Amino acid sequence: MKRIDRIPALPTRVGSVELRNPVMTASGTAGHGAELAPYIDLSGLGAVITKSVSADPWPGNPAPRVHEAHGGMLNAVGLQGRGIVAWLADELPPLVDAGATVVASIWGRSVDDYRRAADLLADAPAQVVAVEVNLSCPNVEDRSGMFAHSAAATEEAMEATAGCGRPRWAKLSPNAGDILPIVDAAVRGGAEAVTLVNTVMGMAIDPVTRTYRLGNGGGG
Repeated sequence: MKRIDRIPALPTRVGSVELRNPVMTASGTAGHGAELAPYIDLSGLGAVITKSVSADPWPGNPAPRVHEAHGGMLNAVGLQGRGIVAWLADELPPLVDAGATVVASIWGRSVDDYRRAADLLADAPAQVVAVEVNLSCPNVEDRSGMFAHSAAATEEAMEATAGCGRPRWAKLSPNAGDILPIVDAAVRGGAEAVTLVNTVMGMAIDPVTRTYRLGNGGGG
């Protein structure tokens, strides 16, 4: 595969953030981002949006985590990661060395998780120009209801992430019954922009064994 070295400059603004162009990686589609360096000049992208990472290490979901579906795939990786401290030490430096503009994506299972994750990014290098707050996560304070399915929970989580000291983008869910109140809540909580959308819920069942194809049951 030929490496892409020339990406046209097309200055783009997302909220208060100025980017080289509107071409960005979607969180979770390219690992932590540096894996793409052999294929594309990362410094030429508008931004590399990283895999969502939490304040603490998290093992993710049980295998199997992916299943081929018609026209795509189902996944239930479960946001596996080593935590933000390890990300800052090991995953961010290769992106900085490559000259990439970085949007750090964070997630949590409680409002305090989001607060701690954001606070840990307060002293990140200047190349981290924004923080994407992934709200499509189970809320342990609301019986595992998704943050992005509740306007109140969305606003509270967004407010809790102000400690990162950077512009914040809210990553929302397509599975909300009415997304407009959720968007409004995210903006009230401090979001400069919204990311639409995270995975659409999905499930596959093996008709022979009558069990789930994914180890976590459902996925997206």
